[in-house]
Amino acid sequence: MTYKISALSVIPEYQNRGIAKEALKQIENYYPNASKWILDTIFQEKGNCHLYEKLGYVKVGELRLINERMTLVNYVKICK
Repeated sequence: MTYKISALSVIPEYQNRGIAKEALKQIENYYPNASKWILDTIFQEKGNCHLYEKLGYVKVGELRLINERMTLVNYVKICK
C-alpha cells in the first residue's frame, strides 16, 4: 500500500532538534503495511531535502516550477 506524507513542519524555534526526523519515523511505524511512501517538498529548502534523503527517500520525476522562487521535488521511499 502507498501512503502520502503531506505538509510536515516544525516551528522555527524547535527546528534542528530531530523533531521532524522522529515524527517521520513515528508516522512510518504507525503504518507497518506500507510498501511505499511518497511526498513532495520545496527543492530550495535544502534542509528538508537532506532530511528526507537521510531517511531513505529518493528523488523521482521532474522538478515542478511553481514560481521563480519555488520548485517542488518528489520523493519516494520503497519499504522492504
